Amino acid sequence: DPRLPTPAHRRGQHTGIESPTAMFCAALPLAAAIVRGPPILRYGSAAIDTRGAPSLIAPSSVASALEGTDSALDSMDLAALALDGSFRPTRGPDGRLEPVLTLPGDSLETTPPMGAVTVSSTAATLGVVALAFVRSGSPLPPLLGVAAGALLGELFSGAFHWATDNYGRLETPVVGFACAAFQGHHLAPWTISHRSVFNNVYKIAGATLPLLGLGLALLPPSGAACVAVMFYLQLVAQEFHRWSHTPPSKLPEWKRRLQRAGVALPVPEHIAHHKPPFDKHYCILTGRLNRVLDSEPVLLWRRLEALVYRVNGQEPLSWKSDKVRALALSLWPARRDAAGQGKFRDSE
Repeated sequence: DPRLPTPAHRRGQHTGIESPTAMFCAALPLAAAIVRGPPILRYGSAAIDTRGAPSLIAPSSVASALEGTDSALDSMDLAALALDGSFRPTRGPDGRLEPVLTLPGDSLETTPPMGAVTVSSTAATLGVVALAFVRSGSPLPPLLGVAAGALLGELFSGAFHWATDNYGRLETPVVGFACAAFQGHHLAPWTISHRSVFNNVYKIAGATLPLLGLGLALLPPSGAACVAVMFYLQLVAQEFHRWSHTPPSKLPEWKRRLQRAGVALPVPEHIAHHKPPFDKHYCILTGRLNRVLDSEPVLLWRRLEALVYRVNGQEPLSWKSDKVRALALSLWPARRDAAGQGKFRDSE
């Protein structure tokens, strides 16, 4: 497929799953991504590599648990290799698969501007929240705004993840890189663990700055604080996403504590997403909403997929599974008319 860049084995480079989240500010134009063209990913088949998972020898139960989670992550990565047989990365000295670049312009390099824009986004977000408390006659409205922003931040991380996982292609305007990189992440999920925090989130940080200004200009202080928290948490979600792909044995204890407490996205929660057809567990901040959004009677993503299909006939990548497709259409049946004019009507 000429639309899918050929993966290349390059040390110090990888798929760019963190870069696409940087495009979250373009969520509104994602309708164009959905309408435009078929998705980019084609799942192939290949024998799973038989190399053994890295093991740790430790007497304590804690070390044993870490070893088990490390092994689960490694098994997930090896299974991902079976989706595309065109590349076979080697292992580095630490036992992890080496990063792979599949998109143009991606790099593991960390530069001073990356740190500067990330710090600027953090300071600006704190400033917007502080301003809400200063201008409010009561602390209640700003507190409610921050709480609402936290909830919306979790939901936004899932909505953008779902949309870019399932629709669009590299050539799609505005969000094409995001679509291609999110979908490509399923082929080489380990690569995000090789990126630094600044390299991982700086594009998202840069996108938040104009949005914070827009919120201040158009919304009351507490509303601006809500929007600021929602968007800034996309940086946090992307960093938590990186942690969830990093073997726990290579994370500091404080990060593992946040994961165990459910403050940061737990590794098992995100591993559950990396199973074809990648149709569940889209929220990547804490993952706490996934159980609600993925289960009956909500089934949010299936309902949205059925809605998109009803409007324009575009099928998501998750519908590569007949079971997922049937479930979605059972919630909101729709089919093309007999004349094939692209119109849709309820199934009989």
